[in-house]
Amino acid sequence: MAWIETASGIAMPAPELGSGGITISTIVDGGRNANGDFIGSVVGGDKLKIELNFEMLTPAQMRQLLAIFDRNQGGKFVNRFRVYDPRVQDFVMMDMYVGDRSGIPLVMQNTPLAWRQVKANLIQI
Repeated sequence: MAWIETASGIAMPAPELGSGGITISTIVDGGRNANGDFIGSVVGGDKLKIELNFEMLTPAQMRQLLAIFDRNQGGKFVNRFRVYDPRVQDFVMMDMYVGDRSGIPLVMQNTPLAWRQVKANLIQI
């Protein structure tokens, strides 16, 4: 069983020890009034954000990661993932969209041999 995988079974590489992170966001529709007091209310439920960080990926792993979201290759912006949710202390399925994806290519003779410091965020919809 993979740490994170798509509903169709595409496993993400395991994050490096001590990398990545999980954030739970509470969305509110307010701010502060003239006295500095909070005004507003919570909008919807809390949302999970998973920060994917990989120190090194092979070109094949990078291609697979990017293809999940690349609409030109049959991917989708929003995908269903099996992820660990600390709110329930178990793996759950949830729809998530992807944030920016980045990485540093290690190039030799104009061809990436590997990708360093690969990052992407999955955000619950």
